[in-house]
Amino acid sequence: MLKRLFGKVEETKEGEESIEEVRAQRDELSTLVAGISDAILAVDREGAPLFYNGQFAVLVGPERMNQGRSKLLEMIRDPDIVNAFRFTIEEGRIYQLKAVPILQKDKKKFYSLSVSPLRRPDRSVYGAVGMFHDVTELKLAEQMRIDFVANVSHELRTPLTAIKGYTDTLIADEKLGRPLETSFLEVISRNVDRLMLLIRDLLDLSTMDSSIDHLVKEKISTEELTTRIVSQMQQTFEGKQQSVTTTFNTGFVQADLKRLEQVLVNLLDNASKYSPAGGSIHVVWEADEEGEILLRIEDTGPGIPAEHHDRLFERFYRVDKGRQRETGGTGLGLAIVKHIMQRHGGAVWVQSDMGRGSRFTCQFPNDVTG
Repeated sequence: MLKRLFGKVEETKEGEESIEEVRAQRDELSTLVAGISDAILAVDREGAPLFYNGQFAVLVGPERMNQGRSKLLEMIRDPDIVNAFRFTIEEGRIYQLKAVPILQKDKKKFYSLSVSPLRRPDRSVYGAVGMFHDVTELKLAEQMRIDFVANVSHELRTPLTAIKGYTDTLIADEKLGRPLETSFLEVISRNVDRLMLLIRDLLDLSTMDSSIDHLVKEKISTEELTTRIVSQMQQTFEGKQQSVTTTFNTGFVQADLKRLEQVLVNLLDNASKYSPAGGSIHVVWEADEEGEILLRIEDTGPGIPAEHHDRLFERFYRVDKGRQRETGGTGLGLAIVKHIMQRHGGAVWVQSDMGRGSRFTCQFPNDVTG
């Protein structure tokens, strides 16, 4: 079947299918393969393409496909992929790769590859066909899990190390009859608080991940809620001489009150931490053209480099690891905001330019607005 597809139809024996039937089957198979979501490439023994589908053309890019019957090396420059095809052609056996990185338009994607030999009726190998399956999301999810475990371990180890060290010192001092160092107790208390915040946020994310936390949506006054949260955090803003202004172009939003409070607190706290002393924060509630409610929180901080925007809402992801740890953050605030917005059927994103502050926007879809 594959030989017909790649135009390598052998001479038929007397009584076998007619030429028209062979052509019809070839056309049917070509249509079928072209519709497969995986990228497919078949090459001859010299590495020149016999066949490829549209997905493969997208994978390697139009500039390489314009080279016509170029060699495989000129189309795909990854040595692992080239060696996979060469092995299959020379050994006549299937060769598989789990996750091959391929750069596409300045963005790396990962593909699993399975290469099978193409044989003539006499079993001789005249080429190989490879199927590229996009596993980028699986690869990223796997890496996120690895990073998550590593980050949790690190975040727990740091305060625990401090608690252990200062506790041992206090015990030793007590045995030697030295006076109690209250500053040591303050350090221990501060690190215990940090652990409690971290565990609280981890449990919160776990609850949302398991979907056992059911949203209770109600009609909420945007002005009443925002004014109350800003008032509760006033000491935080006054500590850095920061001003907070509000604009209410829409009066109500349909949401879970507890979770919406978390969104506001996390975003306002984040804006305060990264805005300089004497900076300003602006909270805006408005409706867009589709009737969706938007919550915008703008700050006058240093801004966030564009390369960090896509990963900013990942768990424990930090633009400046040392600085955020010094400010007392757990690295989970924005991840919690993202989860809450997703649970509401909405979204959250950031817009920021270096030196011009940041704007975080939460969008509540119109089917949950009031």
